Amino acid sequence: MEESKLKVRRRKIRIMQALTSFLVMIMMFSLQDFFRDLTSKNATYEIRYEMPLGVTNGQHVYELFKNGEHVCDVDYNEFNLLDENGNQDIWYCLIIQDVRNLCYMVILSIMLIVVIIIVNDTIDNAPFNRPNVKRIRLIGVLQIALAIVPGLVTLLMKFFKFEYANINFQWTGFYMFIIAFAIMMLAQVFDYGVKLQEDVDSIA
Repeated sequence: MEESKLKVRRRKIRIMQALTSFLVMIMMFSLQDFFRDLTSKNATYEIRYEMPLGVTNGQHVYELFKNGEHVCDVDYNEFNLLDENGNQDIWYCLIIQDVRNLCYMVILSIMLIVVIIIVNDTIDNAPFNRPNVKRIRLIGVLQIALAIVPGLVTLLMKFFKFEYANINFQWTGFYMFIIAFAIMMLAQVFDYGVKLQEDVDSIA
């Protein structure tokens, strides 16, 4: 019996270590992209409407190039914004994209940290406890932030620089709210489980 518990403990520790490594990796990549683009303001940027490499059916897409080198495919409407003087600022649009992605990564990373704490807590304790209820609710709040914050930050950055800015409704945001609602319901289930556990303990 003790050997079985030890195996479960080791498996949970490995899961926690894997989640931590994944968290560090995604944050490093996001920060690397952001600081690389932030320090490349003086580079030559251009958007080309070209056929991607390896595509032979005539399909063309808008691609971002920096100093003649391909960076990524882009949404032309997101990069063709003009300031009050009628000038295009591709670099600033790229920073907006990086900041939006960084917002996603930061919020997801905090959510992952909370999950790691929950997993770590269940190594030696039962999952149904008051701290875990609060942590699951926090994940629900962060899920709501995930649906709102990146888009809001993007809109504010566009208004700061350009005369025209819009944000399109996307079903992914609606789905995020549905997921947040489901997480909040899960927190309620955990809360009910904690109350049952407390009742059982009080009888015992």
